[in-house]
Amino acid sequence: MLEIVSEENAERDLVVKRADYAEAHIPEYWIVNPLNQTISVLVLRGDVYQEAGVFKRGEVAVSKLLAGFSISVAETFDAD
Repeated sequence: MLEIVSEENAERDLVVKRADYAEAHIPEYWIVNPLNQTISVLVLRGDVYQEAGVFKRGEVAVSKLLAGFSISVAETFDAD
């Protein structure tokens, strides 16, 4: 699951949907935040998410559940 934070309603994307996804038992989801150019990887532990990492420019975001899956943060935000 991937969520892109919107300028119009960042709280919904960062708080409300986190609870919704936990309730739906989504094992891992990523928050792509163009406001601060980060990618957060969250992993469900029990019924709450724990941050597995917050990655910024110059770093590579890595999945904890999909072996070998990773994305360059800079390339993500520089893509046209």
